[in-house]
Amino acid sequence: MHDMTDTTPLDDDRFWAFIAAARDAAGDDVDDRVGGLEQVLLTQHPDDVAAFQAKYDELLARAYRWDLWGAAYLMNGGCSDDGFRYFRDWLISEGEAAYEAALADPDSLADVAQDEEFELESFGYVAAEVHEQMTDAPLPRGSITDPASPAGQEWDEDELPALLPRLARKFAA
Repeated sequence: MHDMTDTTPLDDDRFWAFIAAARDAAGDDVDDRVGGLEQVLLTQHPDDVAAFQAKYDELLARAYRWDLWGAAYLMNGGCSDDGFRYFRDWLISEGEAAYEAALADPDSLADVAQDEEFELESFGYVAAEVHEQMTDAPLPRGSITDPASPAGQEWDEDELPALLPRLARKFAA
């Protein structure tokens, strides 16, 4: 048996194809993306599930930025540390185009369909749960974690309308 921490990386196209398949299976129900991703990952080899999680962790860390935290704050009417993690889970579940657009310009999230809550905590646990179901062993986690603090410039709440004008208008209290 080989060491699963040396998992072959999952290429971006394959990762995002898994996310797209989960979205397709879910239809319009954001919460159903969790079950959709579970069904997709259950058809994969455990090593690919581990590689999926490694890529997922990398994308979470990439999105650990103050400007995106500001977007989450406006969209969810406030945003704790945990809430920002669950926002990033939701953002990944939106797919590659939305994710990359949000990283290029967080204000682009104003174009996302209106929802009640922009968090999807359970999406972040799917790969670990599927892997354990397949192997009866916990998913080996890589070394990718969030940086000590978000990238970019920290903001004060009163600065957000100037930083993210479209989101501020769309989600004004």
